Amino acid sequence: MQNPLYLNIENVGALQNRVLTPVFDRDKIKTSIAHIGVSNFHRAHQAYYMHELIEKHNELNFGICGIDLLDADRKIYNVLKDQDGLYSLVMKDANGSHQIKVIGSIVEYFFGPENPMAVIERLAHPDIEIISLTIAEDGYNLNEITGEFDQENPVVEEDMRNPFYPKTVFGYLVQAFKLRKFRGLTGCTILSCDNIKGNGDTMKASFFNYVNKMEPELLPWLKENTTFPNSMVDRITPLTRPEDIEILKNDFLIEDQWPVVCEPFSNWVIEDNFFHGRPEWEKVGVQFVEHIEFYDKMKLQLLNAGHTLLGVLGTLHGYKTVGKAANDEDFMLFLKTFMDEEVIPVLDKAEVHLVENYKSTLITRFKNPYIYDSLSRICNESSVKVPIFILPTVQAQLSKDKVIDSVAFFVAAWCKYYDGLDDQGKAYKISDSISNVLIRRATQSQQEPLRFLEIDSVFGDLKNSYIFVEKYVRYLNHIRTRTIKECIKDFNANLL
Repeated sequence: MQNPLYLNIENVGALQNRVLTPVFDRDKIKTSIAHIGVSNFHRAHQAYYMHELIEKHNELNFGICGIDLLDADRKIYNVLKDQDGLYSLVMKDANGSHQIKVIGSIVEYFFGPENPMAVIERLAHPDIEIISLTIAEDGYNLNEITGEFDQENPVVEEDMRNPFYPKTVFGYLVQAFKLRKFRGLTGCTILSCDNIKGNGDTMKASFFNYVNKMEPELLPWLKENTTFPNSMVDRITPLTRPEDIEILKNDFLIEDQWPVVCEPFSNWVIEDNFFHGRPEWEKVGVQFVEHIEFYDKMKLQLLNAGHTLLGVLGTLHGYKTVGKAANDEDFMLFLKTFMDEEVIPVLDKAEVHLVENYKSTLITRFKNPYIYDSLSRICNESSVKVPIFILPTVQAQLSKDKVIDSVAFFVAAWCKYYDGLDDQGKAYKISDSISNVLIRRATQSQQEPLRFLEIDSVFGDLKNSYIFVEKYVRYLNHIRTRTIKECIKDFNANLL
């Protein structure tokens, strides 16, 4: 019997009879993309697309230099350095078939806390034409209430004191672009790949606000030498489980310290607004458009909102994964009602065929039993997700005097979620940056239901909507006294 082989460049040739491995010479690849935030999602999405382009179309001019800037990223840095940037991508289909592909598009790797100047120099190198990012919402340093750049954040003050040892992504970018300007070089494209509406616009506004505070004399040069395309990214990528590592080891004889699991579906839409050249990603399915708004809105308010609904409602019932909740007919009927009656009416009617097709594929994707996407992951930092994914639907529907019942029901259930117990009496972990406020207000809402809606950083002025408040209070009274399953059944039967 063969022994498992460690995944690295030395062993990759011996693995080709076990899984799909790179067929290109990685030594010939020029590194022109620096990606900040080498998350599971980046490895399942952007790095995957680049691998496909290299392999299928011999694109050797846009290899990826992975960069991580947080102390918490030391583990993934060590793993990928040990594995020469290689990792296994495990695509799990709903029919039970799994495709495993070793991805080879990350050809360099830097770790900011270990050597910040090396990162700054790499970002400043003229070969780097695109700086892409997956840094999550908190990486943009936005004020929780205003949504604007938070100039008073302690990490910004730390950057002012130690500009060559930055704590923010903006600090690294400023120093890199200062070097480019000093050396007579041009700038590059900054491509956000985060789940944020108008992610490029958000990145540009935050970065320019930071620069205006730190290095205002650099701002005119940046405005002339950078672009910030918006993009929409889409692929369900759960956390890697120990079981995934063991399956690779036992069934495929591969020792991969940190593989990535994802669904087969993948989508990437980008505004074609690049400062220099760009990879011909359209050859591997990427869609380039003039404006991203429609695709952004559709994805955030259907997929991300749908995930959030299933996360909260499923957790209250006692489910652990999206697949379990999505395969419950009562939960899925509730989700379909939400999408059909409250989300789809606020999307672009001229693109109704795209919306319907996306909705249909979405339901299938949610039901995939092999994507162990934990509801605890979905519910993490809900106070950030709900205003982005859920509340725009409420505001749009209220402005047209349309239906908001499903969302009102969800917000009531979300309030109960902060009691911390499911309907079997089992406790679940609540992870949120403002969990103390959420838990306290949820407790107070047992006597004064509106207290939960008075969290302005989340709900804004929603508490002033009589129509929404009336429905929310009615649903909260039911949800407080019965199981979530019973309430959903009654909601679906129009009994509430």
